[in-house]
Amino acid sequence: MASNSVLVPAELLYEQDFIAWTELMAAQLERRDVSGLDWNHLAEEIRDLGTSQKLALKSHLENVQLHLIQWEIQPDRRSRSWEDSISNSRREVDSLLDSIPSLRSYLIESFERCYDRAFTRAIRETHLP
Repeated sequence: MASNSVLVPAELLYEQDFIAWTELMAAQLERRDVSGLDWNHLAEEIRDLGTSQKLALKSHLENVQLHLIQWEIQPDRRSRSWEDSISNSRREVDSLLDSIPSLRSYLIESFERCYDRAFTRAIRETHLP
C-alpha cells in the first residue's frame, strides 16, 4: 500500500541532490537546528560511513595479503610494482587503524576471510595449482 505522506524538503532534497542535502544537514547540525534534520537518512548515512571504512580496510588488507602471497609463490616474478602495492596498502591499513582505533577488532575478525579471498585470487591470477 503506497503512503500518501508528503516528503519534507530535506527528504526530497536527499532524493534529488545528495550533495546539496549533505551541505544542508551539516549546516543545520552546526547551527544546532534540529527542527529540519532528516533523521532517518542521517542515521542511514552515518551507518554507511562506518561500513565504508570497514570495506576500505578489508580491501587494503586483502591487497597486502594478495601481493605477499604472490611474492612467496612466484619469486621469479617479484617486481617493484608488487613492493609498492604492498607498501601502499600497509600504509593505508595503518592509517585507517590510527584514525579509527575500533577497526582493530574488525581487522582481527576479518583477517582470515580476507586471506582466503586473497589466496583464491592469487591462485586464479597466477594459474598455479
